[in-house]
Order: sequence, then structure tokens, then C-alpha cells
Amino acid sequence: MTIQKRLIVVGFLLAFAFALYGAAKHYSPSLVQYVVEQSLAQKAPSGTDLIHLHARLNAHLSAAPDPNSRMRLLLRISAYLEKVQILTPEELDEMLAPERLQVRGRDRSYKAFFNGFGTFLL
Repeated sequence: MTIQKRLIVVGFLLAFAFALYGAAKHYSPSLVQYVVEQSLAQKAPSGTDLIHLHARLNAHLSAAPDPNSRMRLLLRISAYLEKVQILTPEELDEMLAPERLQVRGRDRSYKAFFNGFGTFLL
């Protein structure tokens, strides 16, 4: 193989790598949102309407002023969901309605988590 053919192959490989990077960067927020939605559906209290849960999450995320804060919010929710096995209805309400955040005397409440351990994610 001549040097010119090698440069062409390297150029194609670099173009392919950049295309993969661009696709990953473009689709990663969608992937994170999908994972958070699935985790919420799995850990939601029994009897929770999944369509209503999906709509509440989207409404909560649409309040974010820009895509970066939306991603931070998704990552915070994801980090909290890693810590619990099953959400109580109160915790679900606290998580999806930040204006009604209240600590209910539980160590694993959403607000306590973000006032302490979760602030490093910002």
C-alpha cells in the first residue's frame, strides 16, 4: 500500500469516528431520558398510570430553561433512583413537582438527597 492510499484510509476512519461521535453526542440526551423514564416506571408505586407518569416527567423537564439544565435534572433524578428500590407516592410527587418539595422526615427524601450528596452533580 502506498502512502497515499494509507492517508485515504486514515481519512475515512477519522471521518467515521467523527460521525460516530456526533451521533453519540446528539442522541445521548434521548438515551438518558429513556433510561430515566424506564427506571421511573419500574420503581413507581403499584397502580401508577405510566402514561400519566410519562406526561408528568415531560412537563417537569420542559420547565428547564436550556438543554444543559435539562440534562442535569435527568442526571439528578437518575442518581436518586439508583438509591431507592421502590418509590412511595410522596417521593414521586416530590420528584416530579419541585415547587412542592418537602422533607417528610425520611433520610432518603428527594430534597434531602439534593441538599446533601447530590449537589456535586451540578
